[in-house]
Amino acid sequence: GNDAGVSCSGDIRTLVDYMNYAAANTEKARFCSLFNGCTSLITAPELPATALASYCYSSTFAGCTSLTVAPELPALTLAYYCYDNMFYGCTGLTISPELPATALASYCYSSMFAGCTSLTVAPELPATALKNGCYYSMFYECTGLTSAPELPAVTLATRCYGFMFYGCTSLIVAPELPATELADDCYYSMFKSCTGLISAPELPATTLADCCYSSMFSGCTSLTTAPELPATTLTEDCYSTMFDGCTSLTTAPELPSVTLERNCYRAMFRDCTSLTAAPELPATTLVKYCYGAMFQGCSSLTSAPELPALTLADNCYYSMFKNCSGLTSAPELPATTLIYSCYESMFEGCTSLTSAPELPALTLADNCYYNMFKNCSGLTSAPELPATTLIDRCYDSMFEGCTSLTSAPELPATILEYGCYASMFYGCTSLTTAPDLRAEKLVFQCYSEMFRGCSSLSSVTMTATDIISPSCFYFWLEGVSKTGTFKKNASTDIPSGPSGIPEGWEVTCL
Repeated sequence: GNDAGVSCSGDIRTLVDYMNYAAANTEKARFCSLFNGCTSLITAPELPATALASYCYSSTFAGCTSLTVAPELPALTLAYYCYDNMFYGCTGLTISPELPATALASYCYSSMFAGCTSLTVAPELPATALKNGCYYSMFYECTGLTSAPELPAVTLATRCYGFMFYGCTSLIVAPELPATELADDCYYSMFKSCTGLISAPELPATTLADCCYSSMFSGCTSLTTAPELPATTLTEDCYSTMFDGCTSLTTAPELPSVTLERNCYRAMFRDCTSLTAAPELPATTLVKYCYGAMFQGCSSLTSAPELPALTLADNCYYSMFKNCSGLTSAPELPATTLIYSCYESMFEGCTSLTSAPELPALTLADNCYYNMFKNCSGLTSAPELPATTLIDRCYDSMFEGCTSLTSAPELPATILEYGCYASMFYGCTSLTTAPDLRAEKLVFQCYSEMFRGCSSLSSVTMTATDIISPSCFYFWLEGVSKTGTFKKNASTDIPSGPSGIPEGWEVTCL
């Protein structure tokens, strides 16, 4: 209950063999969490053991906020998780021990100095042969760290550098990374949220691995230039979220590969608000999520790259240009056979887009155009939609919030599917006339909220004679013009109100 500092002196091996501690066998000795949370500890005991056990010093000094100097750690051969979380949260630690070991073990240094906010200099790390997760989160949120140690290894291992410098906001220069052959997750989030980092190291690797660069520089808001990325053979998630949130990045690196892998470019440049030009994307055969959210939020991007692909995949263009508010033109989209959610939210929030690309596809898929042009408030005309065979929710919310859209495209399909036109023109306040609705048999939610909030809409023509469920009209004309004309088949009974025929509208028979 007092503020007195506590010093612990002596050789920690006395806890193994008090009488013969210098010769004590420490191969199975573990001191896990021994001083965990001792906020009054100001000096640590000696840790001279050279034979270590797995987890031997895991969290030993975690949370010792008064500890300013770490004990020497002379071991040359490490063990599994041996230093894991050892000084985690030691916010007063200003000097780290030397780490001479060259024979590492999996996760040996994981989170060792995580949260040591007063640490300004990192110890040398001479090892050249790495192990899985060996440096994982080692300096996580060391916000005072101004320089990184050299990392000479050319042979990497899974997650070896994962999260290593995450949140090191004072780090301005990254170490060289000479490896040319990568491992799964090897650089995953390595410099994520390093907001002071102004330059990236060269990345010469041509042999990639799954998630190798994923989130590597995510949130590096001071980074102005991206390194070259010479690899032509990609892997799953290799570049996903690599520069996500790099708001100062103005130019993207070339991406020469024509063969893609799942998620390879997913959210790669998301929220890079200063990015003015996109790289060429020559691939003609796409894979799942390959371009998903790739340029989402790139508000300075004015033109999109060509997209020549004819073979699409699930979610391949998902949110690719979402909220690119400076985008004035869209690329051609030549594919004629669509795949699940392939164009979902592709141009959502592109408020400067005035015209849409042609959409020649005759074969649709579930959610294929879902939210495609949602909130494109500058869009004045819609593309032709020639497909006559619809799929569940294929046009759901496609033009929702397009407040400048004055005319709707023809809808030639006569056979509907679940939710196919749901919310299609929701909030299109400049739309005055609905396209002819030619289907005779209506299905669940097919017109649900289709014209909701279209305050200028005053004309609807519908030929339906077979209505399966009232849900097909759910609020479909809520908020339209107070007066208008509704044309219908004489034999069709439709309720009045926003989920039917608006009150105050004139009803005429076809």
